[in-house]
This record gives sequence, structure tokens and C-alpha cells, in this order.
Amino acid sequence: MKEIKDIREKLSATELLAQLAEECMELGHAALKLRRVMSGENPTPTPPGEACEKVSEEIADVILVLKVLGYDYDSPFHHESMSSKAKRWISRLKDKAKTDGD
Repeated sequence: MKEIKDIREKLSATELLAQLAEECMELGHAALKLRRVMSGENPTPTPPGEACEKVSEEIADVILVLKVLGYDYDSPFHHESMSSKAKRWISRLKDKAKTDGD
């Protein structure tokens, strides 16, 4: 995509990392807002559809910056890393289920 190349040529790696951090924070805020909408425990006037759209928009922003940074989703390293993290996560969930069952 030409735009990604153009962005990469105009911004330094440090500026792109700052942009990534900003977009990640915005995604976190959007996810927390959606959680509030879903739980209803701490009401917000944000409609559910708007909260979902905001999360999707912020995910797209994060993915775009990662692409500009050259993140390779298909590399064996990333697949191994995600697999390892997923195994740890499911292990913790299973451990919690055992503890809750006691």
C-alpha cells in the first residue's frame, strides 16, 4: 500500500512508536467504555453501537501503525509467541476454575 510507504518515509521510528502508544491508549479507553456499556453497572450515555464502532476504529488505528512499523503478522516468531501466551492464559483460566471449584 503506497500510503504506508509514504507514512514510513515521513515519520521517524520514535514518532511511530509514540503514535502506536497513543493508539493503544485510545483502544484501551474505548474497550473500557464498551465494558461500561455492556455491564451497565457504571452507566454511560454512549450507545452500544457507538461504543462497538469506537473499539473497531481504534483496532484499525493500532493495526495501521503496526503495519507502518513493519510488523510481520505471519512470522513464525509471532505465531510461536502468541501460541505460548495463549497456552499460559488458558492454564491460568483452568487453575482459576479449579480454585473456584474448591
